[in-house]
Amino acid sequence: MQHADQESLLACPICGRTDLQVWGPVLDHSVSKEPFTLVDCVHCGFRFTSPRPRPNAIGRYYASEEYISHSNTRKGFVASAYQRVRAHALRKKVDLVKRLQPKGRVLDVGCGTGEFLAELKQNQYLVQGVEPEVKAREQAIANHALSVLPKLQLVEAREQFQVITLWHVLEHLHDLRGSMKQLFARTAEDGVLMIAVPDRGSWDSDHYGENWAAYDVPRHLWHFRQQDVRRLLHEHGFELMESRRMPFDAFYIAILSERYRGHSLPVALVLALLKGAWSNLVALTTGRPTSSTLYIARKVRV
Repeated sequence: MQHADQESLLACPICGRTDLQVWGPVLDHSVSKEPFTLVDCVHCGFRFTSPRPRPNAIGRYYASEEYISHSNTRKGFVASAYQRVRAHALRKKVDLVKRLQPKGRVLDVGCGTGEFLAELKQNQYLVQGVEPEVKAREQAIANHALSVLPKLQLVEAREQFQVITLWHVLEHLHDLRGSMKQLFARTAEDGVLMIAVPDRGSWDSDHYGENWAAYDVPRHLWHFRQQDVRRLLHEHGFELMESRRMPFDAFYIAILSERYRGHSLPVALVLALLKGAWSNLVALTTGRPTSSTLYIARKVRV
């Protein structure tokens, strides 16, 4: 029976067809311990969470110190390792932005506690953040003196950005197509859109099945493959320039997935090293994606 604070999707947001079938239940391991159902579009194969919490009810599923991107905690081995990897990834992200656009305005949607924007600000970029979660937004403002709004819609459409980034954010946005339209409207002519999402086409997704940590229900509403993201970009006025593997994600996802399978932390760490490496090797030798994929697209001139 569906709860009043949940909603079901009756059509696929990618192709619009209504032929849907249940893939299976997945447990929210990190916060509520509740099961959520994933469904597949029979026509195009896109997978998404349905039923799902309504926008005004999703907040409680982020209210945990275990959700590191919002709490910024360093407690525990996994959180500490996550922070070290994130610091390395932060430098790589900033270097990538500098290569693509040496100067200009950057909008980071889902900026969390603001470390990425703070680093860009230090490099003389004009920055704007969007972060719905109150505590994370307050940290970004207090710690880094950033301008951070709670909703993408509150960023005025007349403000144009040379770079817009969504680092593991698109899968959280309730209105998928509406959000893509909002992003197009705020991207400057020839501006760059960068989207990183978990990749359901990876080896580790198949291997872990319902325990694949990147399903992360109900916070992750959409479970993308490369063809899904390419179609969204094309239909919303963006030309894909390149896609990049994100090999570090395979190890972090594997640690969590092994823990969800019931292994102790020491065992999970050993297995995660082996299986994360195998997932990345499969990607290198077969062309399959890694655990996550970064898409870099340019706004098409009208």
